[in-house]
Amino acid sequence: MGGHFTDDNVSNEPAMGNKADQFHKILEKIESLESHVTAMVKDFNNRSRPHQEVSKKRKSERAKTARSSKRKIAALSLQRVSSLDLLANVVLQNSDSGKGGSPLSANPSSTSTTGSSGSSDHSEIPGPGTLGDFGVFSSYAILSPKGLEWIKSKSSNCEEETKYLSEWYAQFLQKSRPENLFPVPLGLKPLPNNEILEALLEISQRSGLESLSFVPFKDVSNIYDSYLKGGLRSLKRSHCITLNVAFALVSHFQQHYYKTPIEGMSRLVSDLVQNDEKLREMENIFISNALYHYHQVSILPEGIDTLQAFLCLMSYTDFTGALHASFMMVTLATRLAHDLGLHAEISYEGLTLEESNRRKKIWILCRYFDLKVALILGKPPIVANYDTTASFGFKSTPLEFLAGATLAASADSSYCGLSFAKNLYTLVLKDVGFDKFGGFHTCRLIHIASRVYGQLYAPLTNRNLTKQLRNAQDLLKEMEIFRLSLPEGMRPMDSLNNPSLTELVKNSDLPSAMTRLFIYSIHFSYYMNLIFIQKALFKTQAYMTNIGQSDVIPFYESVKTARTVLSVAIELYELNLASYYRSFQWVINLAFFELFVYTLSKQEISVEFEQDIRLMARLHCDFKRPFETSTGLDIKASTVLRPNLLNNFKYMINVLRKTFLSRFSREVELTEKEKKALEYEHAAAQIPDIPIKTDLNPFIMDGMDFFNVDSNVFSF
Repeated sequence: MGGHFTDDNVSNEPAMGNKADQFHKILEKIESLESHVTAMVKDFNNRSRPHQEVSKKRKSERAKTARSSKRKIAALSLQRVSSLDLLANVVLQNSDSGKGGSPLSANPSSTSTTGSSGSSDHSEIPGPGTLGDFGVFSSYAILSPKGLEWIKSKSSNCEEETKYLSEWYAQFLQKSRPENLFPVPLGLKPLPNNEILEALLEISQRSGLESLSFVPFKDVSNIYDSYLKGGLRSLKRSHCITLNVAFALVSHFQQHYYKTPIEGMSRLVSDLVQNDEKLREMENIFISNALYHYHQVSILPEGIDTLQAFLCLMSYTDFTGALHASFMMVTLATRLAHDLGLHAEISYEGLTLEESNRRKKIWILCRYFDLKVALILGKPPIVANYDTTASFGFKSTPLEFLAGATLAASADSSYCGLSFAKNLYTLVLKDVGFDKFGGFHTCRLIHIASRVYGQLYAPLTNRNLTKQLRNAQDLLKEMEIFRLSLPEGMRPMDSLNNPSLTELVKNSDLPSAMTRLFIYSIHFSYYMNLIFIQKALFKTQAYMTNIGQSDVIPFYESVKTARTVLSVAIELYELNLASYYRSFQWVINLAFFELFVYTLSKQEISVEFEQDIRLMARLHCDFKRPFETSTGLDIKASTVLRPNLLNNFKYMINVLRKTFLSRFSREVELTEKEKKALEYEHAAAQIPDIPIKTDLNPFIMDGMDFFNVDSNVFSF
């Protein structure tokens, strides 16, 4: 190969010489042309000097128009769709329009809240690296100094609330540094005895947790058998992570979801696996051990086993509502998958079907966590659609056919009736199982989520507003097709308390709790995608209307979706399923912010204003955990990990209550229980503090959970 390269160079030497001569001739011609042009310019200036001032004025006007147009596009890029500029208040408010300049930059709301204007003080609010350009975290700008100024301008008599929120936000910036995410465990903690571990394994198998950990129970069982034979030293570090996380998931599931009864064990073990306090202690030990090994293999990975272990640990953080704290883990896992070639379809050639499916599943999970973290943190996904040639999901002809038949039946198609779709569902589910059925539709949502960023929020998407509008409309249609292709009872926007959903859960081959988790996960993922699409659609339509490219007066549909999300969360509580909240807290937080900002800035109808406050107050009241001195935990009260009587939702709801009183001269009608939940506990110092043990399990902290975070305990 080296000799061939040398021969090519020798044969090309004459050609290179000719090219050098040609290059010198070109330079001479350029110099001659430059001299000629200079002479022409001098002659032109001498003859047209009287018209020079007029020409300069025209050029200045054209340049000004061009710069104004560019600033409009730049403003759309910088202020894309955060909670502070997502409203008609920012782009359509009559009192601020018509003042000249960009409709976005001219509006006081946009310059005083987002900090995106060139004249704003960028040091007062975090940059895109902290809050992101989109995503759930973009909503948190409402609590920044600029955001609180905006709240003050729209509210009445809320000095106490804004002061508290300002203090919380200062803590948020201080504690959200990467080095504060979690400490490195200094050593391994001893595992419980084998009888307890075997009981946890049996619970894992019977509860269907392998669907959640993404590791087959057979693999976990084999790792445990190796541990029994040779101890921990005989295991790979990656296998140690997988084993510890599997035990941690069981411990967490037993505490917060459903206590699986098992027989044939001693009374001591039986009591232990039913005791929440003991289960929490074991959970913390397992995660501490997993993190100890994680820091080892993150430097020296062990191939596909390490990648699977990372995904198992990420599933735990996702399940417990702490996925945001593992964003570096997601990055590392995705890069490791790249290194193993999982992003390329060609890497699967020559593998057995079982190994190929295993690796494709791992790659899909990498994409899933990558996109979910991107939507939460408001940062671009690590993997773009054009960076991979691997198929997005498993090719499943029965499931694809079932989705098509269900869609046709929902449209009252003449060739596919509802009874046929129901019978087909029963037949297909017997063949593939509910976990693959849920995974198939989750993959469909992941695919839509990948396009939400790439087509609506990526930096270059705003260059062509017409195309961006068409992309948003197409994605909305695809979301509706997705919804109608789900069986009745499982469709988002439907009530959770309906006979069809109960029938689906009853006929599933998975345990009831796991089946519901699959269904609710699809619901809330759907809502998150829908909110971001609706936000982008509104912003594009409003901007096009403001610059005269459209005569459509847009309505902020995301507010309706936000109300639906909060109503669904309340339904979870009413069905004694509030523990499911953890996995979906980000969507609920996003919906709360959407409704709060819209109500404060644009709601002028007193009835709707009051209804929205009552909805938010009821949500807060239902999920707020009262302080309990006893060690026992009520089922509904176990949705949060520590008492917090000074939280952000409470203060934000009271901002709306006081503003409503000022605008409409009457109080919002609330129940006594709701009023009690919204009272401030100024004697909080009398309440005994429960320290958070971050040295063992950092993921027990609901750092971004607004239901139970205050300025005194915020940390992650």
